[in-house]
Amino acid sequence: MLRWIKLLALGLAAVAAAAAQQPQALPQIFLYKNPQPAPALTVTTLDGRHLSLASLRGKVVLLNFWATWCGPCRMEIPEFEQLQRRYAGKIQIVGLSVDELPPSSVRAAAVKLHINYPVALAPEAVQTRFGPINTIPVTWVIDRAGNVVQVNHGANPYQVFDTEIRALLGLSTAVKVARIDRSAVRAAQLSPWGKVGTLAIPGITAELRALTPAQRQRALAALNNVACTCGCNWSLATCRTQDPHCGFSLPQARQLIAAIKAGKSVNR
Repeated sequence: MLRWIKLLALGLAAVAAAAAQQPQALPQIFLYKNPQPAPALTVTTLDGRHLSLASLRGKVVLLNFWATWCGPCRMEIPEFEQLQRRYAGKIQIVGLSVDELPPSSVRAAAVKLHINYPVALAPEAVQTRFGPINTIPVTWVIDRAGNVVQVNHGANPYQVFDTEIRALLGLSTAVKVARIDRSAVRAAQLSPWGKVGTLAIPGITAELRALTPAQRQRALAALNNVACTCGCNWSLATCRTQDPHCGFSLPQARQLIAAIKAGKSVNR
């Protein structure tokens, strides 16, 4: 009997491992059905060119707030480079760096990363106009008429941005695109497939806001990497976003945040 139980356990483990290796399908992409005009923006790029959102009308624009030290931001950059090449002339990606570094240092990093789209510094005034930018990366998606149709928080898969772009260009998409009321849905619930980069995570928003900026970055990184024990195969941040009623992720997340606030190390 014990032999059969062991064999059954091994079989279930093998099935679970195989399922975990399968790519997760994106259920759908959300775009706002009542978009509002994007805030005015005029910047000088790191190579000295003047760039404004007004001059980009007629193209789909992705404004990516990032930093040279941000790991998830660097993960997204190759995706943006590929998208800029694929939809050349139809879209424009703009990198807005929140680094507190000299422009020459940010430019050197952009060259090293082979960024093929304009990059500019985003001073406090720009961050306030498009924010607050509590965490990064954050990518504002703007349609050809200059309206904000999505704000993607955290690092997202290539397919998310590709689907959004194709939908806004009137091209066919492999993933369902749903139009939702921006005011009725929290930002964190709009991009559940990548790293959750917003403080608006159900059940723990107040705890996150009580942390220092450095502690918040540590907490969000840990929440996106520590798995929930409910068996969902999601991180704590994603489980809270996808299933706010989960009784496992809430106490785990609160315990993790409390440990970081107390200056303790957190196992990932």
